[in-house]
Amino acid sequence: MHYPATMILDWMANYFWPFIRISSMLMSMTFFGARFVSPKIRLYLAVTITIAVMPALPAVPQDIEVMSFQGFLIIAQQVIIGVSMGFVTQFVSQTFVLLGQILGMQSSLGFASMVDPANGQNTPVLGQLFMMFALMLFLSTDGHLVMLQMVIMSFTTLPIGKGMLEAGDYYQLAGWFGLMFKAALNMALAGIIALMTVNLAFGVMTRAAPQLNIFALGFSFALLLGLTIAWFLVLGMLPHYEYQWQLGVDQVCSLIRLDC
Repeated sequence: MHYPATMILDWMANYFWPFIRISSMLMSMTFFGARFVSPKIRLYLAVTITIAVMPALPAVPQDIEVMSFQGFLIIAQQVIIGVSMGFVTQFVSQTFVLLGQILGMQSSLGFASMVDPANGQNTPVLGQLFMMFALMLFLSTDGHLVMLQMVIMSFTTLPIGKGMLEAGDYYQLAGWFGLMFKAALNMALAGIIALMTVNLAFGVMTRAAPQLNIFALGFSFALLLGLTIAWFLVLGMLPHYEYQWQLGVDQVCSLIRLDC
């Protein structure tokens, strides 16, 4: 039995276009897109998901050749859509990394730093602690399953070769940089005020009794207070994460033109 080359290319296109969008999302999504996850695992996972969801996807256009200029444009479209969806989850998790960095710098806990396994950058340990909590909440609340469900729905709302992100979508994604700092500062504001009050108190004590070694005592007390504040933030982290995650889900729904 002989199979013409056109038949083989058409069969490959049925899986190729969805594979590009799904793999792009996994590449940029939090946890799955981290450096501690092997690229081979992401590749096998993307292939498995594509084969599993292919019967539920709408028909792929057959009049577009994969190895053509229009085919390369469609590849770029699928990559942009998938990466944009994955970046939203990164913005949500990086909000808590910023929370840990802000609190660590204010409480002198920022001296303890190590290489972040997620992105390979040197960050305070407190920021990595909050990042690990955010990743555990992301997986325990089925955030990865929600993203897979939405990327499957995106093939209906943003069909291959027809749907594309608009300029307003890129503007909303850029606005997340401000939202991250705003949310992290709001969560750390109570701790910043408490630490500032302690520093002011030690400043008054230094002026009143210069013979006392307030600097050594103040540094240790600031570390202890910073750990206490971090403990209370961890206890109340779930409501903050749920609020930020809901903002992220709404953003993804806006990107793929889905009514959530």
